[in-house]
Amino acid sequence: MKLDKMKRKYADRRGWRRIVSSRTKGKSFMWPSFHGDAVLLHFDEIKAPMSVVYGGTRTKTVDQNYSWLQLFPCDPSEFVLTAMFDDRMQLVQCYFDIVNEKGRDKKGVLWFDDLYLDLILFPNHELFLVDEDELNEALDEDIITAAMQKKAWRTAHRLMRLIKRDPDFFLDLVRKMRATFSTK
Repeated sequence: MKLDKMKRKYADRRGWRRIVSSRTKGKSFMWPSFHGDAVLLHFDEIKAPMSVVYGGTRTKTVDQNYSWLQLFPCDPSEFVLTAMFDDRMQLVQCYFDIVNEKGRDKKGVLWFDDLYLDLILFPNHELFLVDEDELNEALDEDIITAAMQKKAWRTAHRLMRLIKRDPDFFLDLVRKMRATFSTK
């Protein structure tokens, strides 16, 4: 894959052609276990389902009436967590994007600049580190600096230690937070 610039991702997933129609709802949280913003993206209509394979297991992450709960922790957090739920509100997976920067656009939509390295946590506690090749390619093509690459690795290793110490922390957190959003 040829990279030409750092990927900026928006909470409303604008420009993603797979989405025909969707809705977003946002909330701010000041819980003891989470300070920051959460955005629920509900997929009303999509062009085609999307599945991924990790560890030999295929997992559907996008389909009609699936939803993604995106957590943007307060600074200085260096990740954004997307919890993917199926049409029965069952947690499918947690996807941690390691980020360089986060912000809001002029319309108030949250965004982040993706540092390519990601972690995926499944409800059965399986944990995968992915996209190391994209991180290295971004460095080789001068899209990111060596300092940004170090930041990505440091953040990924810190998150992996946290998850391995208490794999249910994030799984329980996203389930509780998802329940605060209406199902419709």
